[in-house]
Amino acid sequence: MKIGRISYHGTDSYAVFMGNDTYLISDYLYKNNLSIFDLNSKTLLDNISEFHLVNESYNLLIPLKDVNQVRDFYTFEEHVRNSRKNRGLEMNPLWYQIPIYYYTNKDALRPSGEKIAKPSFTKELDLEIEIGIIIGKDGRNIEKNRALEYVYGLTLMNDWSARDLWRKEAALNLGPSKSKDFATSIGPYITTTDELAKKWNGKTFDIDVDSSVNGVPFSRSNMKDMYFSIGQMIEYCSMDSRLKKGDILMTGTMAGGCLFEKNDPETRWLQAGDIVEIRSETLGILKNEVS
Repeated sequence: MKIGRISYHGTDSYAVFMGNDTYLISDYLYKNNLSIFDLNSKTLLDNISEFHLVNESYNLLIPLKDVNQVRDFYTFEEHVRNSRKNRGLEMNPLWYQIPIYYYTNKDALRPSGEKIAKPSFTKELDLEIEIGIIIGKDGRNIEKNRALEYVYGLTLMNDWSARDLWRKEAALNLGPSKSKDFATSIGPYITTTDELAKKWNGKTFDIDVDSSVNGVPFSRSNMKDMYFSIGQMIEYCSMDSRLKKGDILMTGTMAGGCLFEKNDPETRWLQAGDIVEIRSETLGILKNEVS
């Protein structure tokens, strides 16, 4: 099941995407006192006659209306190794011990299709290709072997970064903060775990992700290359804390998924007019233009 939100005829609504068709489902949810976390593919197919088929253009919204907390992890070893090397640092052995994360700004989430304003305080705007794990039920002290029970689905994300400011924050060992709180793209929709079952490998999902900048191929990576498992991520952040439905756990930048990692002295940082597109056969297309 692929579920998200759209703006259609001036109204915001949850929608289901089936092939080339889009159906509004907010009225159905309201009438039956349901949230999206109560839905599954069978329920939707059994009740499809009750949904309104969208036959005109619409705009995508962020796919989850009520986002609780957003935690951004650091789980891809190749990305971590390359990024530290580019700052003259070796791998820190502590990185292998805990799936570290920071909290990021949920109010800065932006949908696919929306223009991303280049911040006035940066000359080095970067992209960061990630996958968001949507939590579908509350839990505390969740054991890693039960973690998948708490995952509602996955979505593509782009953690835009002001790389020049980020370097200063990293040097001060606090953050990142301001260098990343201006925009994080998400979408186009959430692909739920019932549709992802065949992609599960016991640790994470086998999902290819490609990207391009202005139509030029930029990177190709796979979620299965995470060093830490989804179970380890959920177990760690729920340790003596409550994980809630509507939380988003970001994987951290996938291998090769940012300009900084390329370590090219001739790097052309993102500018107004640039179009960044992240694609996955499983998770859709997340596309934004810098303005």
